[in-house]
Amino acid sequence: MATTTESRLNASANGDLVNRVQALRLDSQLAAGQSRTSGSLLPWILCALLAITWVGVGVRWYKSAPQPAFAPTASPTAGSGLTPGTPPPSSGSQPVVASGEMVIQLKGIVIPSLQVTVSPRDVGAEITNIYFSEGKRVKEGDILATLVDHQYANRLKTEEAAVKAAEAIKARAVAAEVAALARVAKAKAALSVAEARLTRALKIKDRADKDYEAAKMNPSVVPAQEYRRYEADKLVADADKLAADAEVLAAQREVEAAEADVVTAKANVASASADLNAAIARRDEARRLVDNCTVRAPIDGTILTKSADKGALVSPMSFNVAAGICTIADLAKLEVEIDVPERQITRLKPGQSCVLQADADPTREYRGVVDRIMPIADDTKNVVKVRVRVYLKKDEEQGTFLKPKMGITATVYENRFQFNPELDYPWGDEAERQLLWDAAWKKK
Repeated sequence: MATTTESRLNASANGDLVNRVQALRLDSQLAAGQSRTSGSLLPWILCALLAITWVGVGVRWYKSAPQPAFAPTASPTAGSGLTPGTPPPSSGSQPVVASGEMVIQLKGIVIPSLQVTVSPRDVGAEITNIYFSEGKRVKEGDILATLVDHQYANRLKTEEAAVKAAEAIKARAVAAEVAALARVAKAKAALSVAEARLTRALKIKDRADKDYEAAKMNPSVVPAQEYRRYEADKLVADADKLAADAEVLAAQREVEAAEADVVTAKANVASASADLNAAIARRDEARRLVDNCTVRAPIDGTILTKSADKGALVSPMSFNVAAGICTIADLAKLEVEIDVPERQITRLKPGQSCVLQADADPTREYRGVVDRIMPIADDTKNVVKVRVRVYLKKDEEQGTFLKPKMGITATVYENRFQFNPELDYPWGDEAERQLLWDAAWKKK
């Protein structure tokens, strides 16, 4: 019975609570109905004003957006649902792009086509003077810096003295060769005299032999005294012939000895010449090192960075000190490096025209051309790097606006690039590159 009474009390309390809640809800609904005509319009009015404001901002942005000035009219394929820069759907085949349409739009950075880090060549020393600063335009051969050259200058003096000594040795060797040739000529002259004496002795001997034989055949006709004279003449002729033979043999040996001296003298001249050439080479190398203590610009360009100053020790052959003194780049020949997703790389080919817009001023546009596709991909980003050649305007001074490492938006179009000498600043190799671009275009 106690339980029943308690349950009734709880039910009664709950019923009163429900009635009170219903009364409150009814009063709030009545109040809301009375104020709906005044307070409910304010949120809607605010929403309408906000919408009108955003529509105005969108119209102004659309009107102020720059349009490519050098590119053909390009619009995405009707009904494709693609926007510029949006990758195509990965359906296994690339959509056909009509001539003049935009192929792709990607971000990239400006890089110099030719950039050189300048350092002393084969010499290491302290910098005595610096003749450049960042941003300075230099010509090939201009002096950039000078180094302490005492060590190399002393070595040059030593090598120059060695050259003079080698020249003196060669001169003595040449003189000895001339003397040896003179002895050969003298020996040959003596040989000729000896041969002439031998010839004369042979003639006399022949006549004496004939007279002696004739007297010997007719002893009754020739007196004994005459016979003895003929016999004596024969003996004298034989002796003269033997003496002439000895003189000829001696002259021949003298000629052989003189000719051997000539061979030796020529060998000495050759050795002296080789020593002289070696001394000259060492002197020229020492002079080259002295000349290298004056650092000159290797190309025409602009100083990008300065990595050393007066008093610094530089050496390209040491890891403990600075190797370079500055970086030079030709800012008339710039490229844009863009990362193209692998699934879109087949849409690009060398020779395609591009419109390039710098983030610093999107209203300034430059003509460009897809120059080459790198032969290796980046597996960390799944992209392939592509180089786009930038053609500065012919009347624009290099380096005044477009600079290395600037952000660039590159828009590639499906049409061939044609160099325009009236608009574009030339690189100098347009004829050769155009042949390569045309060949790549035909293969596509």
